[in-house]
Amino acid sequence: MQIKKALGHIRGFMFRRRVNALGRIKVYGKVKIKHPVGRITIGNRVTLHPNVVFDFEAAPPGTTPEVTIGERTAIGDRTEIHCGHKVTIGKQVAISWDVIFLESDYHSVGGGEGVPRPIIIEDGVWIGARCIILKGVTIGKNSVIGAGSVVTKSIPANSIAAGNPARVIRTIEGEAAH
Repeated sequence: MQIKKALGHIRGFMFRRRVNALGRIKVYGKVKIKHPVGRITIGNRVTLHPNVVFDFEAAPPGTTPEVTIGERTAIGDRTEIHCGHKVTIGKQVAISWDVIFLESDYHSVGGGEGVPRPIIIEDGVWIGARCIILKGVTIGKNSVIGAGSVVTKSIPANSIAAGNPARVIRTIEGEAAH
């Protein structure tokens, strides 16, 4: 048991060397940082489940892409954040497993370089399993994205959206908003 606890501490230390942790964070299992040219800022009491991937391969040469995660956010197993410029995830966000954030499409039509566009997830958002969030999208406060959705356009605050492409199917009113 002591060895397992020590390995967990070492794993957390290695992860934090590349991360600006603004408080206590929980890391379950391995977290991968591919092409570590970017900065990751993680708020207090954030939970990262096994096999979360931060990938900065889409960053244009000479730039420093940024991922920012707000306090009390949970990111589920095997979620991938592909960042070429800036991905911002707000406070108290719940992200299920196998979610993919693609802030760049890695190439343009015709084979040129892709241009990254920021992804913004505002406070209190819930994102269901196996969603894909594409570049240039903002998901408004207290919104819910249904499982398996492909978010190609911004979603307004207090909305429930689902589908491929995701569209607003209902608005959350007043006290019902989490």
